[in-house]
Amino acid sequence: MATSSLTVDFDWADYQFDVVEELEEGDSDVVVLRTGYGGGKSYTGAQWIHLGSMQLSSGESLVLAPDFQKGGPATYRVFFETLPGENTIPNDAGGDPENSPIVAGYNQNQKRVTYVSGHVVRLGSADKWNRYAGSEFHRIWMDEPSHYDNTDLYDLHEMLISRQRTQAGPNTCLMTSTGNGFNQFYDITERQVDANGEPLPWADSMEVFVHSSLQNPFLPADAKEKLRRQFEGTEREEQALHGGFAAAEGLVYSSFTREHHVVPEAGVNDLVNWNAPAIYGYDSGWDHPRVFIEWRQTHCDQWIAVDCYYESEKPFEHLCDPRNESGWVYDRNCDRSVVYCEHEPEHILKFRQAGFRAMKAEKSLDEGIPFVRGLLERKGDPPRPGLLVSDRCVELIQEFQSYKEEHVGKSGDVPDHALDASRYALFSHTPTTSDSDSSGVSYL
Repeated sequence: MATSSLTVDFDWADYQFDVVEELEEGDSDVVVLRTGYGGGKSYTGAQWIHLGSMQLSSGESLVLAPDFQKGGPATYRVFFETLPGENTIPNDAGGDPENSPIVAGYNQNQKRVTYVSGHVVRLGSADKWNRYAGSEFHRIWMDEPSHYDNTDLYDLHEMLISRQRTQAGPNTCLMTSTGNGFNQFYDITERQVDANGEPLPWADSMEVFVHSSLQNPFLPADAKEKLRRQFEGTEREEQALHGGFAAAEGLVYSSFTREHHVVPEAGVNDLVNWNAPAIYGYDSGWDHPRVFIEWRQTHCDQWIAVDCYYESEKPFEHLCDPRNESGWVYDRNCDRSVVYCEHEPEHILKFRQAGFRAMKAEKSLDEGIPFVRGLLERKGDPPRPGLLVSDRCVELIQEFQSYKEEHVGKSGDVPDHALDASRYALFSHTPTTSDSDSSGVSYL
């Protein structure tokens, strides 16, 4: 299908070539390249797109950055920088992608690059991914998906893979990223589980390449030495150097780890003191998830989240309908104990009609967040945290590992719904003493 006599030649490290070869063979729907800083991952993605675009006389491919603001100085810049020719970066000292001999046109408003072959590449953003639902793409490059903070990677994968059904192919998707945080990118590429923590059904159609930045032959020796000095021996070494994972920077609950705070569901029964009543936290929602979390005490006076309702665009009755005794709380046969609620009078009334002792939660962020942080601390001999989570509560675990300081107090698409419900329950249930300054209230 190629119509241009122009060819493009790129230099590849061995691991970059292996990634591109896997993509071109088309045997995998998704190919992942995880490296540290300076590992050449974005250069791999950009050069693969250029290479493929010169082989097709029509059709489209897609480049996705986390969002347009982050894409400008990162993903898009590398994309333009790797074009053959001089001064190809737009708005950079009068630069223009059309200075490249392989580019026929560039529409900055529509963020479209047309190659001399006739193929088109769209520069997109993951935060508005639904806009691409009506198109078909030969190649898709997702850059830094570990930073797609406001995007569900499972939904995104489902939409994009369904858009890859072109006759010419290769109909493959490349993800290039560092391991920034224990989020959905971690669950997909490392744990290989779905949104419910079950084995990923499309794991066999995904190939993951993990390489160290120190293997990049194009990274200068002094740059490698700087990376070693900065990161070797630190908590961020695996992420920064070797394509592994580290906790995202700026997390509100940075001390939360799977190792110390997450319990396999099979082990929960032996931990819980089932003679003590449950407490529940409730966060209302519609466009954003409605959450109801069950917390129990262990035999060691810890709190453990044992079950979680987490649904969007469902009426309250899907959770609890006292009129006909149906909904999640009836299906789960939940204890009719105390529920600390979002301040929705109608919902509080319905919980009470269902037999719960429902009351308004203490919602203080300033005091509630430090309280939860205190529960995460490991104390005693042997050291134990005051808070545990069953791995059944997938969404709560994900929020603990992705909720950042920049999200605090903001509404909208921030990962705090299960955390809010948990804070309502745990902090509101805290006994107060006459000499305490805490605004926590006790309903023990």
